[in-house]
Amino acid sequence: MLDQTNDFKWKIFKNGIRCFAIVNIDVSPNLSGRNEIKENYSGKGFYSQGYIEEVPEFGYQSWKLAAIKGLEFAFSLVDTNWTVQINKIEGRAVTDTNPTVVGYTIMMSFFDKIGFQLDIEQIGIFEDFVSKSWAKPYKELIPDFLNLTFTEYK
Repeated sequence: MLDQTNDFKWKIFKNGIRCFAIVNIDVSPNLSGRNEIKENYSGKGFYSQGYIEEVPEFGYQSWKLAAIKGLEFAFSLVDTNWTVQINKIEGRAVTDTNPTVVGYTIMMSFFDKIGFQLDIEQIGIFEDFVSKSWAKPYKELIPDFLNLTFTEYK
């Protein structure tokens, strides 16, 4: 059974846009001199309107890819190497959660686990970036946190 006390929740209401995601990760130092990401998804996915969706083993590829992008960017800001196991990603697709929200939430969860702090200005820049990911018409966009750009998920 997954330890829910290990969950990291991020939510914001900014510029009339709600964003929300929950992630659960385990983080440990990696002594091999490299960063490593392990994925261990076991959710049900979508099962009923209005309920939180948990990423299953198969599917939700855009969320999984964005989570990796968020972690890769986070790794670039620290001088140490880490192993991160992603245990869970939850959200509500199209209404409150998109790939960029997932990528940012997992990045912030990682920083929280290792005790790394972004400054207030950086947080504002990233939260504006997350808000821009909801541009109409809705598209699944994969974030590039380094360049603050998006590519459309295909």
